[in-house]
Amino acid sequence: MPKRINIEDTLFYLHSKLKLLSEGVSLILEPDLFLELYIQDLDNLQSLLEFCINAIQENEKFIDWEEQVHNVLDLEEDLVELLDTLLQGKGTIGAAFIPISEKLEQYKAGSKNRIVQLEQLLSMRPAEQDNGMVVSPQELRELLQD
Repeated sequence: MPKRINIEDTLFYLHSKLKLLSEGVSLILEPDLFLELYIQDLDNLQSLLEFCINAIQENEKFIDWEEQVHNVLDLEEDLVELLDTLLQGKGTIGAAFIPISEKLEQYKAGSKNRIVQLEQLLSMRPAEQDNGMVVSPQELRELLQD
């Protein structure tokens, strides 16, 4: 039986996690306590984003398929921004990442590759065209009447 995931909730959770990590950079955090946690979270984000992209690719019949692809793109761009911030050594936690900047560069390269992959997915799918069918105010009133 194939796995069924709720892509919207998964992406919402990943966005919340990424936002938390981004905001943590501006705090005065003890690197000895949080560096390993950040690395684990970044590893997990990489894996989960890959999983979401695969799920989206396998299920092109999602009603909001294009919207979900754009949501993953936004997540990837936010992740690249966080990685850039950490690579610049901003904040106490960012400074702790300087010795392992090579790992962050790998994360960043992976994220950029996924961005290209998502953009290719979008370009291969024809955009939904407006067929000009609009409900007039009069038709709407008739539809909403009991």
